Amino acid sequence: MMRGAALWAAGLLVAASAAAPPTPVADFPKPLDFPKEDTAEAAKHFNAARTIAGADLFPDFAHRCILDARYKQRTQGEQYNGLVEPFAAFDDLYSVGQMAVSAWVLRTKDGLVLFDSLNNADEARNIIVPNLERLGLNPRDIRTVIITHAHGDHYGGAAFFQKTYGAHVIASAIDWDGMTGADRLKVSGWGDPPTRDIAVADGETRVIGGVPIRFQVTPGHTAGTLSTIFPVHDRGQRHVVGFYGGLGLPWTPELRAAQIRSIARWIPIAAKAEVDSQIGNHPLHYEALERLEMLRYRQPGQPNPFVLGSAGYSRYMRVQSECTRLWIARNGEPQP
Repeated sequence: MMRGAALWAAGLLVAASAAAPPTPVADFPKPLDFPKEDTAEAAKHFNAARTIAGADLFPDFAHRCILDARYKQRTQGEQYNGLVEPFAAFDDLYSVGQMAVSAWVLRTKDGLVLFDSLNNADEARNIIVPNLERLGLNPRDIRTVIITHAHGDHYGGAAFFQKTYGAHVIASAIDWDGMTGADRLKVSGWGDPPTRDIAVADGETRVIGGVPIRFQVTPGHTAGTLSTIFPVHDRGQRHVVGFYGGLGLPWTPELRAAQIRSIARWIPIAAKAEVDSQIGNHPLHYEALERLEMLRYRQPGQPNPFVLGSAGYSRYMRVQSECTRLWIARNGEPQP
């Protein structure tokens, strides 16, 4: 009987789908066009990014240089609001976000550090909190929330953690202005910003729960994007994460030029700190689901997919820079 009911329901869905009028071809989304493109300059940076990426970083090149830039609807289709499985990327670093946007938790000897907080209080309460509990972590142990940049899909849930658990919130001073100022960007679904709290300076290191976290202000995605460097462990072995706080294509010529300068400055800083591991702001930007499956079936001796190695991490950032330069060339702007 249950099987018959399921087949009946499925039939209704098929019938409803068949009854829906098809989308006229004239309404199909089109690839983004670049009428001002400097084609020679664009080809130069496209091929530079492709060469630097090689086979191992090809998904990063394809996403940043091709799909997100030219076929935005595909990115939007994959980057939807949806639940994903929380998981431990390292012994002490956990993914607790959703499909459209990431949230990360670092476990320290004195509580938890949350990086970004999803879109709003509802997502904070009903995604991050249960994800923590599924991983055996207590949300009451969240001591600090670090906001990577002043877009509401990253800060929208932070006020919940301030009010519910008394967590402190860290951001750059300029992005505090961007979050809390009268002219802040407002998008449907984004929660109100947290109460202004701690502003960190460029190059500052804070020891939180015994873990040194280095902060760099890396303008580009926003004017005060905040990037971090901190140690983690994989099966007891020490690694260093470089969390660049915003790699989406910048919206203005000024921010595009700023992102080029920031990445150029960040690469030697990361190299000196021996960064060898990479995480990101959105699962689509760093193959989160693919890496989760690799971790799920990882065998003894197999590498952690979040560990790129020092040279690999540097190449990853160079690909990001070349793809921004490609975006600049496509818009017919002078290279910084």
